[in-house]
Amino acid sequence: MKKLLKALGLTALAAAVIPYRVRTDEEAKTVSVDALLWQLSRGPGEDEAHDQLDISLGFKSPFQANREERALFADDEPEAAVVDPAEPQTEANSGQEPEAGPEEAGEADFDPEL
Repeated sequence: MKKLLKALGLTALAAAVIPYRVRTDEEAKTVSVDALLWQLSRGPGEDEAHDQLDISLGFKSPFQANREERALFADDEPEAAVVDPAEPQTEANSGQEPEAGPEEAGEADFDPEL
């Protein structure tokens, strides 16, 4: 039992320390390394002679969507229709679906006398 717990502990330690993602940005000349318990970012510093190194500690979930990726796809959402308050509202410009008639709602065969 002790051997099993020792193996599980070493596996958990290795999973927390070993990086699971390395991202490079050619344009910004930055490198980012992610692990479960830490993140390291290296990029150009204020002067060309030195690089800037940022280390952040804390839990980083590999299943959580990447913040930069979410920002990339934020513009893909459809825009809401712009409604002019001076224009009278009709079904065509209200942004709502037109109501279904009796034929579309399945009430065409309804006979109240039966």
